[in-house]
Amino acid sequence: MSSVQLAAAFVRCRPLIGRPATSGTRRGIAATAGEPQQSAAVAAPPTDADTPSPAAQPTILSSQQATGEDPPLASPTQRTKLLRRGARQKGAVLVDLSRSQQAQPLLGILDGKFRLSPEEVAALQEQHGLSAEELLARLIGPAAELARPPISSFHVGAVGLGASGALYVGVNLEFARLPLYNSVHAEQFLLINALHHGEREIRRLAVSAAPCGHCRQFYSELACAETVRFTFQGGTYSLGQLLPMRFKPADLLPDPATPLLLQQQENGVQLTLAARELLRSRGGDLAFVRAAAEALSQAVGSYSPYSRCPAGLAIVTQGGDVYSGGYVESAAYNPSLPPLQTAIVDAVIDGMPCYTAAEEVVLVELAEGQVQHAPTTRVILEQIAPQARLTVLPAEWVPGCS
Repeated sequence: MSSVQLAAAFVRCRPLIGRPATSGTRRGIAATAGEPQQSAAVAAPPTDADTPSPAAQPTILSSQQATGEDPPLASPTQRTKLLRRGARQKGAVLVDLSRSQQAQPLLGILDGKFRLSPEEVAALQEQHGLSAEELLARLIGPAAELARPPISSFHVGAVGLGASGALYVGVNLEFARLPLYNSVHAEQFLLINALHHGEREIRRLAVSAAPCGHCRQFYSELACAETVRFTFQGGTYSLGQLLPMRFKPADLLPDPATPLLLQQQENGVQLTLAARELLRSRGGDLAFVRAAAEALSQAVGSYSPYSRCPAGLAIVTQGGDVYSGGYVESAAYNPSLPPLQTAIVDAVIDGMPCYTAAEEVVLVELAEGQVQHAPTTRVILEQIAPQARLTVLPAEWVPGCS
C-alpha cells in the first residue's frame, strides 16, 4: 500500500474496540497548534520510581499462610509475573477484604488478568458455589494486588460484571512526582477496561471501600446509571442512593438521544493535510503508522459530548507494542479522563511492566479545539517516561460533521 493510500485509510478509520494484535517496530518523534509537532525525547534519564521492585510487593497472606501451613515456593514464572504486575509500595496492601479471610482461596484466580470471560465467570461460580455478587466481593483482594500506587501505597480494587457476563477488574494508578489529580481511580479504570473490550453496560461492581464523590459523578455518565449497583462493606447501593440529586448529562446535553459512556460514539474527525504529510513521510515506520491509525480511531470513538473536542492517543513501546485510549469526559469536567491515562489503562491491562517501556506517544486532537491535551501530556511524560517522544497529529472536523 502506498503512503497516499495509507493516509486515505486513516481518514476513513473507525473506532477500535479492544486491543489489536501487536506487530512491527518503530522509531520516535513530538507537537504546535495546527501543525504536526515533533520533539526530541526529554533528556532526563529514566528512574525506577515507577518500576516495581521485589521489596515493594503487596503482602497478602496466602490460604496456606492463613491456616499456618507452609506455603509452596513461587515458581520463577510466578515471581516474574508478580514483579511485572506489582506496585511500588512501602508496606502491606491496604484494602478492605470485607473483614473476612474467605477471599484468600481465590487469590490466584486473576493471575494478573483484568478480564474474565463469561465462561470463566460461570465456571468459577460453579466450582466455588458462589453467586455473582459473592464472586465479585471475593476478588477485590486479588484485584487490589494489581494496583500501582507509588504515592499513597493504598491499593484499591474494583471488580465489575458486564451485561455480557464478563468480569472486569479496575485498580488505582498514581504517578510519582506529579499532582494527585492525574491519578486514575479504580472505578474509572474498570469502566475504561470495559470500554476497551466493547462492553455496553456494567450491571454491578464490588469495591474495596465506598466510592469517592469523584467516581460517583463519573458513573453518572453511563446510560445504565440508574440500574448499576455498588457493593461495599456488606451493603449494596444504587447510584441514586450514593449521589442523590446529582449533576447529570441531561443537565448539559440538549439532545436526549446523545449516546452516553459505553455506547457507540462516532465523531466525524480526520487528520489535517499537514498531519497526513507527516504520516506520508514516515510511511515506512510500521509501528508509528499503526499508532497513528489507532490514535485517530480512538479520537473518532472518544466520549466528548460537552466540549466537542474528541482526542485519541497511542503508546508505542520499545518492543513495538501499541496501546491506545480515547478522551472520556464528565459533565462535571474535573472527573474527565485524558487520553494518555486511558491509553495507560490499556497498557497496564496487557501487562506493560513500567511506564519507561514507552518509546513514542502519538496524540490526535483538534488543531483548534478549546480542550488541548498536548501540554499536560508532555508534563506527565517528562516524569513517567522521559525517554518517550511525543508526536501530535492535528485533526479537523470532516465537512458537515461538526
